[in-house]
Amino acid sequence: MSTSTIHGSALANRALLAYVEGHIDGVVITNAANEILFSNRSAQRILGYSAEELETRHLSHIIAPQPGDQEVTQTAATPNDNPGKLETSCRRKDGTHIPAELSYTRVESDDETLVFVTLSDISDRIALQQKLYLQTITDPLTGLFNRRYFDDHLAQEFSRATRYRRPFSTIIIDIDGFKQANDLHGHAYGDEMLLKARDVFNNVLRDGDTVYRYGGDEFAMILPETAKEGAIEVSNRLRERFARQCSDKQKRINLSLSIGIASYPEDGTDDQALIGAADRRMYHSKENGGNMITAFDSLDHFENDAATLLRSMGALVQLMETSRGLAASSGISHSQEIRALAVEIGRRMHLPENRLYLLEQASMLHDIGTIYIPQTIIKKRDRLTDSEWEDVKRHTLIGEEIIGMISTSHNEELEDLKHIIAQHHEWVNGEGYPHGLKGDEIMIEAKILAATDAYNAMTTK
Repeated sequence: MSTSTIHGSALANRALLAYVEGHIDGVVITNAANEILFSNRSAQRILGYSAEELETRHLSHIIAPQPGDQEVTQTAATPNDNPGKLETSCRRKDGTHIPAELSYTRVESDDETLVFVTLSDISDRIALQQKLYLQTITDPLTGLFNRRYFDDHLAQEFSRATRYRRPFSTIIIDIDGFKQANDLHGHAYGDEMLLKARDVFNNVLRDGDTVYRYGGDEFAMILPETAKEGAIEVSNRLRERFARQCSDKQKRINLSLSIGIASYPEDGTDDQALIGAADRRMYHSKENGGNMITAFDSLDHFENDAATLLRSMGALVQLMETSRGLAASSGISHSQEIRALAVEIGRRMHLPENRLYLLEQASMLHDIGTIYIPQTIIKKRDRLTDSEWEDVKRHTLIGEEIIGMISTSHNEELEDLKHIIAQHHEWVNGEGYPHGLKGDEIMIEAKILAATDAYNAMTTK
């Protein structure tokens, strides 16, 4: 080898070293055991170590535990002639982590293997990506999450609630009188009212609750771990505080809220059914004069007095079940669990809407006759005596009588409702009670209730 060749190689080495030292990105060189042999000034600045400190460390010491990190730390031990790249995070000397992009190239000779790792701090890029993503899920005026994020969060909450058998509620809110105020006083005034509404909603919400700008003058909320009664309480606070803080006497503006509530499990078997129920009930509130909360569908199949009594009885059944310890630890009552499952079975069996409606009402009221059964029998852990068992079996007939008393005029569907309740412990083989009906003598809705009730008994405490 000539003198000029040796001189040229030394010059190239010095040039390469100067280039690496002055590189804007960090450069680390390791051996086959992933021990750091060299680091440039940028690597030292990014990681907060001196050159001497880095040269006493292993590559794994500066790579924070992340999925895929093993790809880097094992690069030197795995034959690979092609450069690699991945995003991960690096651990600085002070213990903080920074997002980083690592590029690595393996160089092999007869007697040595080196891995060149280029380390780029991508904190700014990640921050920009997060900012851009936040813009896609955030309403620019109110700063609240938007409809897109609400839909995603609702699906996640529904999945969590069904997996762990936990209740939750969703609320849809429309501001009554907003369009008129906006048209009369301008968009700036309308924006001011929307910001006031946001503040009211945020102040009323509890830890874990979330509020969203649903669109226009509509807002939505998700209330985890909240059964319908709790959602009604929150809605009442919203309505009262909004009326106080978002009305303008000087401009003769009296805004109010129309609210629709839907709760899992009784109001929907998927997230779309749930939001559909809340939306439908919000429009019912609005169409009936506004400044109103609707948490149940109207009982159009029955006369007004009967509808009111049925709704009150449903609330009484839930109160009775809770007081007797017959509600799940999640707060979902026995009748609510039966309602959700029975209606889903009815839908899959393609029952007509009016029969689904009857099945839903019967599910909520099927055990109303147990109100006369003593607490000692309800909570007895030992085998019931023959006399006690006869008392229990009579609850179907008592329930039938109670429903029969609320109708002042003949109503075919109300008659069907009481028969469904009377028959929900009949068996298709004729061995059920109270009348030993069998086969087609039993109404299809009562058969669904019987199967659902048995399944619930076998899968809960």
